[in-house]
Amino acid sequence: MTVTDWLGVGGSLATILSVLVAGYALWRQLGVLRVQLAVEHFGDHSRRFLEVMERLPEEVHDPAFCLEGRDDAGAIMRVMRTYFGMCFEEWYLHRRGYFDEGMWNLWRLGMHDALAKPAFRQAWERIASDTLYEADFKSFVATEIALAAPVRG
Repeated sequence: MTVTDWLGVGGSLATILSVLVAGYALWRQLGVLRVQLAVEHFGDHSRRFLEVMERLPEEVHDPAFCLEGRDDAGAIMRVMRTYFGMCFEEWYLHRRGYFDEGMWNLWRLGMHDALAKPAFRQAWERIASDTLYEADFKSFVATEIALAAPVRG
């Protein structure tokens, strides 16, 4: 092999090494970006969740809560529809593989806790009968209700 041939081989090896290093750097950067997006989404969801909970009267946590006949039932239902819409988002995005199991388990535990309360169960009965959600989501909520120990007064 001539010097020119060796230079050509060296140049090719340098190019291959550069591509590999660039590929590795890109892979690492995508991992960082994925974490940043997950943290951003988690923060946004937490903010929205707190805003929803702040709009509900304290009585929704009462084991003897009854939605029927309340003057503020319409306002409570509007907030509950927002809450269950957020639950659907979480469920849907988890099902598509966008969240790790740790994040999903945290959100699922929150849903489980809410569904143990009569206010959320009563609201879901209404919502499930008049709102179009995927059958799998409705089944998921029904399972969570069955698993959640009802809070009793």
